Amino acid sequence: MDQKNEQVIIHNIFDVTRQTETINFNSSIQNQRQLFHGSKYSNFLGILSRGLLLPKILDKEGGTRTDIGHLGYGLYFSDSISTSLKYTVKSNQNGKRLVCICNVALGNSPNYYSSSYDLIQPPDGYDSVHGVKMTSENHSIFNDNEYAIYNLDQQRLLYVVEVSWKPHDIVSAIPELLPIIRDQSRALTDQKSTIEVPELFEDEVIKIAEQDYGLILNSGERLPLKEFHIRAQLVDVTTEVTLYQLYHNTSSTPIEAKYVFPLDEQSTVCGFEAHINNKVVVGVVKEKEQAKKEYREAIQKGHGAYLMNQEQADVFSVSVGNLPPNCEVVIKITYVADLPIENGDIVFRIPSKVAEWQANEVINDKSNQTMLPSIGITESNQIKFSLKASIQMPYDIQKLFSPTHRIRRKITACHAMIKLIDNIFDKDFILTITLKTMNIPRMLVETDINSQSKACMLTFYPNFDYDESKSVTEIIFLIDVSNSMDGKPLKQAKQLTHTFLSNMISVDNILFNVIAFGSDNDECFPISYPITKDNLDKAKHFVLHSLDHRGNTDLFSVLRTYSLLPSNNTRNFVLLSDGHLNDIESILLLLKQSQMTHDRFFTCSISDTANKQILKQLVNGSSGGGQATVFDQNYRSKWKTKVLNILTNIRQPCVNGIMIDWHNEQIYENNNNRFIQAPSRIHSLFNGMRLTVYGFIDNCFKATLRANINGQELATTVFTNKMTETTGRVLHCLTARAIIDDWENGLLSMNEAVNEQLKFQYKQHIIDLSIKYSIVSPFTSFVAIEERSKDDTQMQQGIRLLDIMLEKNRELLPYIGWDGDNSQ
Repeated sequence: MDQKNEQVIIHNIFDVTRQTETINFNSSIQNQRQLFHGSKYSNFLGILSRGLLLPKILDKEGGTRTDIGHLGYGLYFSDSISTSLKYTVKSNQNGKRLVCICNVALGNSPNYYSSSYDLIQPPDGYDSVHGVKMTSENHSIFNDNEYAIYNLDQQRLLYVVEVSWKPHDIVSAIPELLPIIRDQSRALTDQKSTIEVPELFEDEVIKIAEQDYGLILNSGERLPLKEFHIRAQLVDVTTEVTLYQLYHNTSSTPIEAKYVFPLDEQSTVCGFEAHINNKVVVGVVKEKEQAKKEYREAIQKGHGAYLMNQEQADVFSVSVGNLPPNCEVVIKITYVADLPIENGDIVFRIPSKVAEWQANEVINDKSNQTMLPSIGITESNQIKFSLKASIQMPYDIQKLFSPTHRIRRKITACHAMIKLIDNIFDKDFILTITLKTMNIPRMLVETDINSQSKACMLTFYPNFDYDESKSVTEIIFLIDVSNSMDGKPLKQAKQLTHTFLSNMISVDNILFNVIAFGSDNDECFPISYPITKDNLDKAKHFVLHSLDHRGNTDLFSVLRTYSLLPSNNTRNFVLLSDGHLNDIESILLLLKQSQMTHDRFFTCSISDTANKQILKQLVNGSSGGGQATVFDQNYRSKWKTKVLNILTNIRQPCVNGIMIDWHNEQIYENNNNRFIQAPSRIHSLFNGMRLTVYGFIDNCFKATLRANINGQELATTVFTNKMTETTGRVLHCLTARAIIDDWENGLLSMNEAVNEQLKFQYKQHIIDLSIKYSIVSPFTSFVAIEERSKDDTQMQQGIRLLDIMLEKNRELLPYIGWDGDNSQ
């Protein structure tokens, strides 16, 4: 120390490894030394998360330098702690200081005895700069040896030391004795786990169908629903559905109520109307906060008001304000959706109820509530219901079947109509459509009659032959047992792993292993073992009784080990995690190394607070492809199907390097082309997996999908024809919805910070898109205002608005009679 009465007291020494620095460190430069670096206590959160920064980078990010920089714009180190301590500032909370110890690759260093403020790099032929310590002979300005480097790859953080500096800091006279933990895993075993995992993993009973359709008062009581009618038009794998609901306020005072209804996750609302007192009030899409403001202001003025919000991906709500006494209101909602294909059939599904947990969450939201009263209303038991759907397919229909309801049908080769026999809607309605030719690539093109704009929908079905018996497949299950998974997420991760193991088929060419990781990791087997009953039983026992390490989510260390073990097999990592991973940038760099070129990632998102963005980055960052799957704890009934789908895809080659060529040069000249197509990035596909791509493409007559399968190029071209050209706004709404979903849930950039920056940059464009095509989004809502006068207090009798609306639905096949009472 410089002064005799100065003393450094060491409180803690933390061993630190930043994977990015370990990977990027230039070990080829000689003369490596361990040197000190001092900084403010408050800076260390940034140092640990992003590393030390050069002064110019620090200035760009809004930081300030602590010295004038005698050796220019470099990163400074010293072999004397007294010099480094001068740049520290003690903590306001504990009064202690932090100092870094770094491994620095100095290489050749010229000696400097005076200041050189303009240095931005070492002189030619040198790797760093040395400020020489002052002596009586050299007249140097430096009190101690100082070293400056100008490339961050020449340093890596080794230790962070917590110290006190006497007499500048107040230090307790009683020293604190710290425990020495020699075996981390042994110390962790002393901690009692808060999770009790059952011996047998069984699906939990989840209430998923408790809340019926209907208007619900703020008190929780229900407004009588008198009539409910559904009309749908199915064209290929798209549908437009209109809901008509008639409500009656039987009370003697105006009321306010909320209407909660479910839709399929792939649906988007594109139309909203309210019919009351012989008026048609058409909803207009506006920014969410503006819509809420207009809704509340209208109610305060005594007008009728209607507000529609998207509460969750598959739950919508309508607030009805100032519903007059003894009055009827017809609510008309239109939505569009693309239809899923399950087991080779097109599936049309209308959910009958909202999950109890979702309904309660929406009803309890009082953000839109006004001062209108909520009164007791009895519920009517007599509800008039009907459902009809018209069906237009590009290929011959082989079978129409409903596993849930009895239906009547009209059917020709490619056209059909169905309606319910019993007109009872007490459970989800499901209709399956089997076509003679299903998996043919095709393109639908829709023209908007008003604007003459074009919207396209491409559908591809990769189908190729492969031999499962030739190559060896390795499956490594990675269970996140870190602190962020504490509680129910960890229990579900173990249950999900058990489901995977229970559905694995014993095949000679498949090996597997299970690893539980946190700050440390445990392996079920020293290497991957074949699938046998004995090995599966051992793995299930390991999952059930494995140690919960808590601590950090150090996935890098696990993958680093595998990167040092090149494999000729196809390695498939199945990650079960909430996505809160440490140092994702280092992991992505690791996945690009040559030893992991063919490795694939299948991520399983667990927990309501999961970072799905990070998990998608892992899939997109793996060279071999993969798949990101969300396991929603409220829909456990779908878990096994998703597990089987992942296991099927693991055993087959992956289609990657996917590009769509629209054969239209104009779209590539548009700087905003990321919003022309959705999804904008297509990373990988598997055999038989449907790919649907939407786009706003003018003058589009053909499109080509280009991809790679095991190094071989695949190209498929589709053309438009008269059968696939339509008019309307269904595809326009679906394309807008797909672009919004891609913006919200997709991956605009592999860098998380850049991704968030791009999302913020284009947020207004997304809002404008929602307003242009009148679709509800996370940022927009439908609002409808019914201006009233004193003469509008009573409903005029004798006019059936609902009958008038239903008459507008034309019969697709009026010349054919209904075929009978049975679904065939």
